[in-house]
Formats: sequence, C-alpha cells, structure tokens
Amino acid sequence: MKKLESFLSSGIFIFLIFLITFLSWSFYQDTPPYILNIFSMIGILVLVILSSLILSFFRNTLYTVPLILSFLFIVNKSGIPLDSFSQLAFFFLIFGLFLIGPIVHFIRFKPTMKRKKFFWGYLFIALSFLMPLIYLPFSFHLLLVSLAGVFYLGMYLFYSNTLKGNLDYLFKVLLFVNLLLTAQVLFFYYQGYLLHPELDFFHRIYAGWDRTFGWGNVNSICFYISLSFPSYLYFIFKKPKTYGLWFLTVLPLSAILLTQSRGGMLGFLIAVIGVVVFFILKGNKKHFIHGLVFLGISAVVFYIGRHALYLWWDFFLQSLGDDLNDFSSGRLAIYKQGWFIFKQYPVFGGGWIAIKPYYPELFMFHDTFVQVLATTGLFGLFALGIQYVQIGKFMFRNVTLEKSLFLIGFAATQIHGLVENVQFAIPYSIIILLMLSIFETSEKSTSFEIINHRYHFIET
Repeated sequence: MKKLESFLSSGIFIFLIFLITFLSWSFYQDTPPYILNIFSMIGILVLVILSSLILSFFRNTLYTVPLILSFLFIVNKSGIPLDSFSQLAFFFLIFGLFLIGPIVHFIRFKPTMKRKKFFWGYLFIALSFLMPLIYLPFSFHLLLVSLAGVFYLGMYLFYSNTLKGNLDYLFKVLLFVNLLLTAQVLFFYYQGYLLHPELDFFHRIYAGWDRTFGWGNVNSICFYISLSFPSYLYFIFKKPKTYGLWFLTVLPLSAILLTQSRGGMLGFLIAVIGVVVFFILKGNKKHFIHGLVFLGISAVVFYIGRHALYLWWDFFLQSLGDDLNDFSSGRLAIYKQGWFIFKQYPVFGGGWIAIKPYYPELFMFHDTFVQVLATTGLFGLFALGIQYVQIGKFMFRNVTLEKSLFLIGFAATQIHGLVENVQFAIPYSIIILLMLSIFETSEKSTSFEIINHRYHFIET
C-alpha cells in the first residue's frame, strides 16, 4: 500500500490522469444512441471509479485532487439535452459511483468535521445563494442552482478536514492543468486547421473549430490558464538548471493569443506581468541567465512567425467594434440590467436566474460585482468581502513563494472577472476551494528559503 501511495503522490500519476482526461475529451464525434461519445463516457467512468477507490482505501484525500479537476474539464459537449430518464441515466450512474467514495471514506476513517480557516466565507456565500428562495416564486431550476453554495461549503468542509496538504503536489497538479487546457486550445485550432484547406496557412491557424470546448468556451479556458500559469515559475525556481520549463511557457502564451479573447488576454497579461516582476525581484543568478537565453530564442522564433502576429493584430482591431457597448460585446447593456435588478432586490438580490427573463441565452452578468449585487444583493457582497478578507489575511501572513504565486494567479483571474464570469463559475470555485484546503492543511509551509532577498530551493 505504501508503494501505491508513493505512486499516487508522483508526477507520473498526475500526468496519466490528465492524459486520460485529454484523450477522453478529444473524442467528440457522436456515437448514437449515447448522449456523449462512447469513448468520452469510458474516460469519465474510469476517473470516477479511480476517485471512489482512492477515497475508499486512503485516509489522505489529496490524491483525488487531480481527478476532481479532471472532471471539471472532461465534458466535451455543450447543450446536452436532458429531457428524459434515458438521457439522464449515465449521469445518475456517474453520480452514484462518485458518492460511494465519500460514503465509504466516512465509514472507514471517521474524519472529524471541524471549522477551518475559510469556513465563514463559504458559510455566508452559501447563505447568500439561498436567501432569495425565501421570497421569489418557486422554481426547481432556481433551487438547483442556489444549492451550489451549499455544495461548495460541504466540499470545503470535507477536503479541509480530510486532506494532508502538500504544496509541491498542488503545483504539479496546476502545471498539468495548464498543459491540459493549453492542449485543448491547440487541439481546437488544429481541428479548424484541418477543416479549412481552402485558406492560406496563416488564416488556417486562426480558423478554429465550429464547436465549444464542451465544459466552457474560449473565455472560460483563458482564466484557468491564467490561474495556473504561475506554477511554471514554481518549478523554474525549484530546478534553475533546466531550460525545458522556460520553453513550455510559450505554449500557454500561444494558446491565449489564438483564442483572441480580449478579457482572456487581459487576465493573462496580469499573470505574466506578475510572474515577470516576481522573477526579477526574487530570482537568483541562474534564473536570470536561463531567462535571458529563453527571451533571446523566443524573440527569434516570434520574428520568424511575425506574419501570424500581423494577422492576429488585424483580427484584434476588427473585434473592437464601433462604440463602447460594441467594444464590450454588449456587456454594458447587461450591466445596466443587473443594476436594475439590484435596485428591485437590494438586500438579498434577485436570485441566481434573475438574468433569464431578460437574456434567456445567458446565465451570468459578465462581471463579479454586478453578478453579486444582482443575484445576492448587499448580503452577497458582504459574503464575498468576508471571503476576500480571509484569503488576504491568510496569504499575506508569513508570505512565501508559494503564496505569492497563488496571489498572482488569483489577482489575474479576479481582474478578468471584471469582464467575465469568473468568481462563481463552478470549475473556478472548486479549484480555489481545493487550493485553499491544500494551503491550510500543508505540513510544510514552503520549500524555499530567502537568501539576500532571493528565493532558493531547500534541498532535501
């Protein structure tokens, strides 16, 4: 069992989980009568069985983190019709198998549920989700969505009390998340490249694919790449003699540029600036030498491919529109509607489907604070403020390299959240609560020491 646990804690295990996820996601052709591609269904089934087995046999739930994150990015079909039991059968099966793990874990290991550092933030957020149910007309859809806050609270309590955190493991997972999402973007555009042989090479690069990523769109994928991007710097500081990690960073950069998402590029730019500034302030001599070599080679590569960059710039200028509302892709009108709803329900908001009567095709208001005020009112803003304060107090107390990298990714995505649905997106909420759980339960607060104001890895 110790050998198996050693394997579960290794980078090889994490790599295999995300490889299964990518391969499962990449099968997109319909295979009737199944609602999802049969190979995708097999991949999902494999992951959920592994999750249940790990929870059943291991006290430390840390090893399920790669699996949980894989579930977030494995569905490859959007707009799935769920109108009959036959269509829901697979999802009922998956949910039932998934529940086996936590149930057996509680029975076998009997973990004690204690109130942890971020409890109050998640409690008040859960309450803010539920309060509109008191006075709004009953809707099963509203009830289902409003229970998400309770789910986050329960998930945080479970993992913060059953995890034995390991920050090195966390950053390995984040690195592979970044590579997984980058691979999905590149696969997306590779499919478009294959489908448009009539175009010249540079236009084929940007052709894309006439479908979404399934679990989200190009805007969604950008803020997860930004959140996980600082993980590269963790391993650059840990292994300063390697060039490979430096050149891997070109992949997410290329992926973000290909998406042509202005909000995504804004968030990623914040992440890059944060990483560069931190590198300059806290890197040592070996880091600087490798960084300069990387910049030199990258500059040559981008110069050779400058025609693709010229074309990208033309596309970017075309996306700006003719007026401010057009420039914001209609967001200003959405924000005004959100403000109108807030004025109707200022204390507890208009509920989580308040936008539907006005924009049936949308679910959120494309801005964190408009979203909070419109759906959960001033009470929701208070709840979000508590969570921000708790995260800030924890991360700015005894600042380490690991906490600094978390803050860079978190700040980048929060800025992106001013123009996109970030803060309360389900994958984002789950990633953040898992990261916080690992940080607060980690036996080792850092793997680095400061010598002359610069970080050096502690050899063990």
